[in-house]
Amino acid sequence: MNIQTTAGGITLQLADHPQAIPFSWRWLRDHGEDEASQDPVTLQRRVDSFAIDPKMPGQIQQTSAGLHITWPDGAVSELSHALLESVANDYLSKATPLAPQAFSVADDTVLWPDPADSSVKPSEPLLASFLSDDAEFAKGIEILSRYGYLVLRGDQAEAQLAQQFADRIGYVRQTIFGGMWDLAAGLTEHADSAYTTIYLGPHTDATYSHDAPGLQFFLCLQRADRGGESLLVDGFAIARDLADSDPDAYATLCSVIVPGRYIEPGVHLLAHRPVFRNNHRGVLTQVSYNNYDRAPFLLEPKQEACFYQAYGRFAELANDPARRLEVDLRPGDLLVFDNWRSLHGRNEFSGPRHYVGAYLNHEDLESKRRVLLCGKG
Repeated sequence: MNIQTTAGGITLQLADHPQAIPFSWRWLRDHGEDEASQDPVTLQRRVDSFAIDPKMPGQIQQTSAGLHITWPDGAVSELSHALLESVANDYLSKATPLAPQAFSVADDTVLWPDPADSSVKPSEPLLASFLSDDAEFAKGIEILSRYGYLVLRGDQAEAQLAQQFADRIGYVRQTIFGGMWDLAAGLTEHADSAYTTIYLGPHTDATYSHDAPGLQFFLCLQRADRGGESLLVDGFAIARDLADSDPDAYATLCSVIVPGRYIEPGVHLLAHRPVFRNNHRGVLTQVSYNNYDRAPFLLEPKQEACFYQAYGRFAELANDPARRLEVDLRPGDLLVFDNWRSLHGRNEFSGPRHYVGAYLNHEDLESKRRVLLCGKG
């Protein structure tokens, strides 16, 4: 990178980008990484952002590690090359956001099924190893992050393993269904189709929640006599294919806000978001689709026609058997999936089928991966 001092601060130019990125004196004083400016453990800011004179210049010395800046009041700020480069790259990505119809996901995301390689499938580590071995845990977190699901094989059908799994990633999220819950036909505490034996089409959970749980997992305690396999569909792959084949439909599902609801005695949950939620960089972050729980809403006639066409096309792709992954869990096996990406469902079944499971937070998965990749935290 090339750093030049200016009257207003510095400019930084990355080797692979022609644009010079400005950093003001105020920004440099506000983002020091030295111990006086931020806590070395938590990285929480110590400098008083609001007492900074925005026009006060500093004396800059470039070092192999970054910038050493001495201020007129005697204070010293240290900023690393790594921080400046990271912020510069983020600035550039925000300066040129992608259009909603331009599909984009994180670079290391693996979409499935892969049209170029139908054999692409992640490994299935042992649950016991995931819980006890740090290397296997890191491997599992990487699979879950990149593919949107992870199957862990086990040989002990013990409910306490579910709590151990949850604790390994983060903590159990409390919802109207409680924390850790049982999933079996005939349970009557909640009037939900999950507590039946019928086929459940692919969907995401909690479209009625403002912050839908990011992860969901099931530990099999008892397998059905017939059927009951879990179904997974890659919602990000549907988005890619829609963006390629019908950009207008993709744009519609990025923009039309769809309400989801959940109603039972004493409960009426309602939330609104599009089927495809993109972040500030135009990167697809969340897929929300649950036609069972879609609440009534009205659009003007032309937009309504566009929505039903696009929503129907999504449903058609979601229910395409060629996209479906069937996961047959046996006692002791565990399936965890990204509820912001992977649609899930279930084949019809007969005989007793008993799972235990819970919701977890997406942020905890992201946190674990950052710690494993960067060694921070």
